[in-house]
Amino acid sequence: MRWFTPLPLLLLTACRADGTVPVSPGDVGDTAVGPDPYDVPVGPYEATIRWTSYGIPHIGGADYGSVGFGMGYAHARDHVCTVLDMVVMVRSERARWHGAGDDEAHVLSDVGWRALRVRADAEAAWFDLPEDRRAGIVGYAAGVNRYVEDVGVDGLPAPCAGADWVGPIDHIDLYSYYLALSLNGSGAVWLESIALASPPGSAEARPAPPESDLEVFRDLPLGSNGWAIGSERSASGGGLLLSNTHFPSVGERTWHESHLTIPGELDVYGASLAGVPVINIGFNRDVAWTHTVSFAPRFVGYKLTLDPEEPTRYLYDGEYLSMEETVHDIEVLQTDGSLETVSRSTWRSIHGLVIDAPVVGWSDIMVIAFKDVNEGNHHLVDVWTDMNRATSLAEFQAAHSDHPGIPWVHTMAVSADGTAWYADTSRVPSWSDETAAAWEQYTEDDAIAGLFADYGVFLVDGADPIYEWTDAGGLAPGLVPAADAPQVERDDFVFNANDNHWMPNPDALLEGYSVIYGDERSPRSARTRMNAVYLTETGEGSPSGADGVFDLDEVEEAALSGRGMIAELLKDEVVAVCEAEPVVTVNEVEHDLTEACEVLAAWDGRSVVDSVGVGLWREFLGSGQYSEFRDAGGLFAEPFDADDPVATPHSLMVEADADVLRVQRALVQAVANMEAAGQALDTPLGDMQFMRKGDVAYPVPGGTDLEGNIAIVRWGDGNSETTFQEMERAEVVNSTTDLMADGYQMNGGNSWVMAVDLGGETPEARAILTYSQSQDPMSQHYADQTVRYGAEGMRPILFEEDDILADPEMVELVLTHD
Repeated sequence: MRWFTPLPLLLLTACRADGTVPVSPGDVGDTAVGPDPYDVPVGPYEATIRWTSYGIPHIGGADYGSVGFGMGYAHARDHVCTVLDMVVMVRSERARWHGAGDDEAHVLSDVGWRALRVRADAEAAWFDLPEDRRAGIVGYAAGVNRYVEDVGVDGLPAPCAGADWVGPIDHIDLYSYYLALSLNGSGAVWLESIALASPPGSAEARPAPPESDLEVFRDLPLGSNGWAIGSERSASGGGLLLSNTHFPSVGERTWHESHLTIPGELDVYGASLAGVPVINIGFNRDVAWTHTVSFAPRFVGYKLTLDPEEPTRYLYDGEYLSMEETVHDIEVLQTDGSLETVSRSTWRSIHGLVIDAPVVGWSDIMVIAFKDVNEGNHHLVDVWTDMNRATSLAEFQAAHSDHPGIPWVHTMAVSADGTAWYADTSRVPSWSDETAAAWEQYTEDDAIAGLFADYGVFLVDGADPIYEWTDAGGLAPGLVPAADAPQVERDDFVFNANDNHWMPNPDALLEGYSVIYGDERSPRSARTRMNAVYLTETGEGSPSGADGVFDLDEVEEAALSGRGMIAELLKDEVVAVCEAEPVVTVNEVEHDLTEACEVLAAWDGRSVVDSVGVGLWREFLGSGQYSEFRDAGGLFAEPFDADDPVATPHSLMVEADADVLRVQRALVQAVANMEAAGQALDTPLGDMQFMRKGDVAYPVPGGTDLEGNIAIVRWGDGNSETTFQEMERAEVVNSTTDLMADGYQMNGGNSWVMAVDLGGETPEARAILTYSQSQDPMSQHYADQTVRYGAEGMRPILFEEDDILADPEMVELVLTHD
């Protein structure tokens, strides 16, 4: 099972003579009725692109088609291979162009996306989109094509230079990708499991996957911090925003920064996932907003009780129903260059697609199907388009109510007048109180449902109609309407750091919501607590200073200051234990921890590039001696208190000799890990933590979720099975901390970081794209921001016309399409 979060987009094969693109076999079903979705006008367009320092494009046009045209061209200049690769994916053509893949990964991807019907849905719903949205998508595709035409296939960067899979793309490719993007956290997670689900006795039948495959739901490779600071805590009196996303630095989930303008209609700045023709996170003159990933469930699993005589029939409400079988023909490139057609079946119940689920598999008596909240989410482009052009917080909120398209994120927003808003308006199943109560009882009575619940997966009895989703009166039947979602407006602040809705502000706990949103009055992560400390501390030396209100400088300083919650709670106590008995015997070997004690005692508790002691502390926490970081037990002595969620749990567990020895054991292991990585205990963080771009290792600041930092670094895959080779790295010393033989190589964590103040006559903003704007190694913007991130921090955002024109690096291109 691979965790997949599609984020950039597109790619193609040869065009028809009329300029449209042939559809792969099996992509179009009975839904493709009515006007031809490929028969759309392209152009005319005129876009002006002005690139300023760090390769930021400011794209202007008279209409959405022209702006989309310019945006597609600018995005392709920096991310063309990724964009094109995502098209191959949603066309189910990876095996066609790249072969079966390791363990048939490309075949399984192709079958899975066919079964999820993203292309058929895109074709069927294309004309349901408002005209301006359609114009922007068509224009974007034309812009990508124009860039490829201008530079030529051989002029593209690796790995798509000269590739036979490069060709024109169109609007249906893009729209298919947006539907795939919605399925992050649901259908896309189960992609391989959909393709591998085969009834017992069939040639493709296989043993059930292991329980460990459920671990993906405990440690999803995405995260972010978001602050929305209102007038009460803002020095300017207007809204202040911090957007601090934690996405991969390579592949399909990378950000691209741009500024879009249509006179009298649109003036918005921010970051987009490559391939997306709107700003996903950003600001205009009236509103600024950000998102953090919400882990409310995007699907519900249904355990099907099978007919013992026929395992493709399942029990529902007292009678057996037959599954729907769909056969998918996939072309697979062979080593000799020929193509072979492989046929695979997928199965669908009234609850959704059948999967080869961990532990369960497909036996004679049971199998699991899943119902996806984001299947056919045709509101995705609508909601962000209206957010981009909102002229007030009320209009911004109306975008969420009018278009139930937010797929899997929390939202934090501020207005120019200083109102801060938090909401989880993401698409969530609507369960009645009776359904919730039945599920809670089912998890107690059914061992498999209880096991899945331990991993955060909702599993119910597929035979019982009580688990049907209720119509709560929203625009998307079966889903919670935006008006009923957890939300709050404040004048001081709201925030989120990927925990659920319960604590957007310690003084505004949100309670009484459906169990589907997660447990309330439950322990928060160390990172959530660190965010809350930043926002609640006041007085001299606090993040907001002696006056207790934030200005833009203070928001930037807080975002990059490198404080860690666990160190602030426990470092001094760990040092005291170490100093009390620096020479210890562990496993009959004597160890002198004096130097380790001294290094930790001198460390300032921060994770910036010149900090000394970070590696030792990280290895101490990741030594394997501690497993519980949210409540009392292994690490903490004092338990979580729901009436004091920021300060608890706390205090180091050292109540018995065994706990004292555990501290010593952890320190001994930490020292051993540092030595195995060739690092002295006093190595500055910047000398051992880096982001590699090409052959150069650039020092980067930040800590980990383990440490409770808000400025995050991590190593991970986090991408779908693509044509791109994964980054090489040295031998792993400690997989818990991602310590390698040459230090901490990072390819994720802090990605696009932005701070915005709306309190002046014009928005004032700063940002840093930690991995830089371009994925092209030959671009001057391949590493320029990465250098700045490690040395200086954020850079000014150029928003006003005079500032754009005054930039000495500004380059202008007028791009037309008749």
